[in-house]
Amino acid sequence: MFRREILQKFNGKKVLVIGDFMLDEYITGKVERISPEAPVPVVEAKESTYRAGGAANVVVNLASLGAVPVAVGVIGNDREGELLKDLLSKHNVNIDNLIVDRNRPTTKKTRIIASSQQLLRVDWENRNYVSKEIESKILSVFNEVNNIDVVIISDYGKGVITSKLFELTGKIKENVPVLLDPKEKNYHLYKNLTTMTPNIKETFGAVGIKPETNEKAEEAGRKLIERFNLDYAVITRSEKGLSVVKKNSAHHIPTKAKQVFDVTGAGDTVVSVFALSLASGATPEEAGEIANIAAGVVVGKLGTATVTVEEILKAAEEMDAL
Repeated sequence: MFRREILQKFNGKKVLVIGDFMLDEYITGKVERISPEAPVPVVEAKESTYRAGGAANVVVNLASLGAVPVAVGVIGNDREGELLKDLLSKHNVNIDNLIVDRNRPTTKKTRIIASSQQLLRVDWENRNYVSKEIESKILSVFNEVNNIDVVIISDYGKGVITSKLFELTGKIKENVPVLLDPKEKNYHLYKNLTTMTPNIKETFGAVGIKPETNEKAEEAGRKLIERFNLDYAVITRSEKGLSVVKKNSAHHIPTKAKQVFDVTGAGDTVVSVFALSLASGATPEEAGEIANIAAGVVVGKLGTATVTVEEILKAAEEMDAL
């Protein structure tokens, strides 16, 4: 089921996003020869561009959908942090709660691309958990932000998401949905959530079941519910689509992608659209339908990309989902 009015309610929804904020760099060029120094291609670089990555990509997705995101996370005292703040500010994102940690760099992923193919990725990061001082600042912000419609925890395993956060989520989800995009590193931390959105690999890492069939997805989803105390589970299953699994029912949604150009950031789009749909009155099943269409749009774009309400509506019309 797909209701146009759900998307029309996205505008103005206030979303708190807490997680690992990253800068994505794309170096693009062409390859015409092999290096004489080693058996590797020589990329003649033509352009270097920057985009918001990780939790920052979630925030930009929300902004492109008309929401009002509040960014809560950590950056370094460096050029990359300033670049990331500039990127977010251009999307009218509230960056007042991005905390500068002078003891760690802003996480940056540099991707080198030629002929639309990614040849190499270089990561600049510190994956240790943040200090107790920084953790306290993050949690104080998390407690103080008012009038939030939905909360997204975007965990990329870079150290911002810690166990104390989940001492708060049970109480918060009594009033607003709390969604988690998980990372295997932190499975021992998670509890008391509305839902989480693992992919096939992450689901297997959590409960030892590959959700490759509808039956296995249902089995895995119920184990996720039990292990992490979820209201329901949302499993993204790549070309097999998306499954919303509850304790006593399940809804399986086939993929809506016309072509897959780049899956980078697709999970960010899913959690963003699903969260906004819930905040706009959708059932979990309806939210899954909308998020699945949005993911089908974004994987047809290169790199960490966003989607708009208009693009979702157009895609829905093309597949007669309206």
